[in-house]
Amino acid sequence: MPIRILIAYDGSPAADAAVATAGGLFVGARGRVLTLFNQTMGYEQVRRYGFGVDDATLRENIEALAAEARESGLEIAEAGVAAGERAGLALEPVALPSGISPWPPILSAADEIDADVIVCGSRGRGGVARSLLGSTSASVLSHSALPVLVVPKTPADLDGPVLIAYDGSPDARAAIAGAGRLVSGRRAIVVHVWSSLFPHTSTGRAPVEAPTNELRAFITDYDSKFAEAADSEAAEGVALARDAGFDASGETLESDGSAWHAIADAAERHGAALIVAGSRGRGRVASALLGSVSSGLVHNAETPTLVIRG
Repeated sequence: MPIRILIAYDGSPAADAAVATAGGLFVGARGRVLTLFNQTMGYEQVRRYGFGVDDATLRENIEALAAEARESGLEIAEAGVAAGERAGLALEPVALPSGISPWPPILSAADEIDADVIVCGSRGRGGVARSLLGSTSASVLSHSALPVLVVPKTPADLDGPVLIAYDGSPDARAAIAGAGRLVSGRRAIVVHVWSSLFPHTSTGRAPVEAPTNELRAFITDYDSKFAEAADSEAAEGVALARDAGFDASGETLESDGSAWHAIADAAERHGAALIVAGSRGRGRVASALLGSVSSGLVHNAETPTLVIRG
């Protein structure tokens, strides 16, 4: 059965990239392209400033403006459908008023077609700009129970592997299973990020820098156990990914900074077509929370990111 998708589309380069990426990842998918348009003020709101215009004329003008806004939105959605056809997708155009916030109509439209995934572009210009935008993609991610694919302005090489962030949490396991339902059959690299408790904290630097051989030996042994546990976590994720239909291998990364940064760098290094992350996680072995990881990836990574809730 084809995957059902809802693509939030506004005609921007990021939206076009989202359509092209969806076509490459969800081959043969069906669904809808949704464009939101600004709704005109209602009769009661405009009546206060009617300045003597008769009711019939006022209502006629309001209806004409509303029809024009809807028609403009539908034209944009139809452009998205055309882009979808070029990408191998079978889509229908839909235009809806945006309301106060864009996420409720997007989620309602996704529910209406029983969508498997929501697709949207990120309109930011680099990491900092994206994090400040408070974009549609961010609001959808905050409220959707469905998987959400966020695509940067420039789509990735879709021949690359899927890079899966894994920390052993239930959400990370659910993310692997969900990704298997959507993009299985691909090569996958399961990445586990861990950090040492000693060299990268203010309380840890002193023991590391101390000359005492016993302290150095203890810290080395402690980090070695962390590394072994990280390898075990990655191996667990690889097994799950293989069960989900991926040709999977594993990789552990020690990071002294943000986990999302290490994952984004790994995705770029491997030429990944897609990053998969859970919505949050409390991984063992000092793994960073996947909630912060998924947020960091969506706002900063230059690779399409699929966020799947547990």
